[in-house]
Amino acid sequence: MGHTENISLDKLIEGCRFGLCHNLIAELNDDNLHALFHTLTMERMVRKAFDIETIYKDEGCCWSQTLYHLTLRYLLGKPNRNMATRLAKLIPHNVLMRENNALYKIEALLLGGAGLLDLYNDSYAVDIKQEFQHLASKYNIKSLNAHDWRLSGIHINNHPTLRLAQLAACIHNNSISISGIMSCKGDRDIHALFSCSASDYWVDRLMSESFDRSISSKIGSTMSNIIAINAIIPVLVAYSNYTESHNICEKAINLLYNIRAEDNTYTRQWQYNKQIAKSAFDSQALIQLSTEYCNRGRCKECPLAKILTITKGNS
Repeated sequence: MGHTENISLDKLIEGCRFGLCHNLIAELNDDNLHALFHTLTMERMVRKAFDIETIYKDEGCCWSQTLYHLTLRYLLGKPNRNMATRLAKLIPHNVLMRENNALYKIEALLLGGAGLLDLYNDSYAVDIKQEFQHLASKYNIKSLNAHDWRLSGIHINNHPTLRLAQLAACIHNNSISISGIMSCKGDRDIHALFSCSASDYWVDRLMSESFDRSISSKIGSTMSNIIAINAIIPVLVAYSNYTESHNICEKAINLLYNIRAEDNTYTRQWQYNKQIAKSAFDSQALIQLSTEYCNRGRCKECPLAKILTITKGNS
């Protein structure tokens, strides 16, 4: 490890303010870097699994509902995360499965439950509204308010109407299920799960409103990876704990290794000298390092600091 052997914890803590650790992490040998990433990523997965077990209990101990809830939250993004949670509870997964014989019924439930059908008044929208009114009476559903959604300042490809239309297509294809995610081995399988196209009507309607020809009918690879990292894989880890199946946990971790590394503010600060994150397994470690140690000033507990400094017995 070169000159890092002589660094003291005090110097490391002082230098942390100036990005000292960001430079030194690139000097770790492969074995130390792998050990560091393994410690951090497993910490993160354990924490996420614990959070998901809480959601699982809150969702009536149903794994498909838990997966659907989390998928909605990440698909609709931070600005609409609270609305996504409300929608997941209002229109549960089992109701969608009961009406899954026709795509327009899934659209009616999701978009009608969200209150977003109130924004459209042409003939197709009127037909979908009528279907929703029938289903709302059947399941005693009171729709959310369209004005509670964040619609402005959002890229058209993240518009809630488009995202829910895309999700409706995926649900109609039975992609959002435990059996569906169990078959995934890498990002190609994840992308295939979310490769269903939203109905042409919704794509054309939003395209005409926004004058943006770049609208995609499908959930893209970047969003698919976000859902995989934050919903699918943690659900698999939590599910493996519940079923006491080590193989499922191993499958989840292998899936992280086969998804490309995330590129965000947390990961970039560690990689400006050297590309050290080769997969989502690695980038999750860097996010854990930043959010749980650096941002909280936990240098003395930090696994990177323990590698970089003299061991406690010699310090």
